[in-house]
Amino acid sequence: MLKVAIVGCGKIADDHASQIQRISGCKIVAVCDTEPLMARQLAERFQINEQFTDLAKMLADARPDVVHITTPPESHFKIADFCLNRGCHVYVEKPF
Repeated sequence: MLKVAIVGCGKIADDHASQIQRISGCKIVAVCDTEPLMARQLAERFQINEQFTDLAKMLADARPDVVHITTPPESHFKIADFCLNRGCHVYVEKPF
């Protein structure tokens, strides 16, 4: 089972979540957003058990294999670098 996490729970995160859930052998194990309400709402819409406001805690607790970064573009590099240095693969929609 490929464990996936989503960082950034705005509008585009819904598109990512709906497509990830269509892939056999993948499971969204966590979502993360600095705004707790955004994380909770995405988790509820897609029946995801874990939600976080702290990226380091999410990586440590949920231990995803891959992280989809769906935050504003100016934050992509910092988040991708952080995840890569902790052994996660990353999916970044826009170039950083």
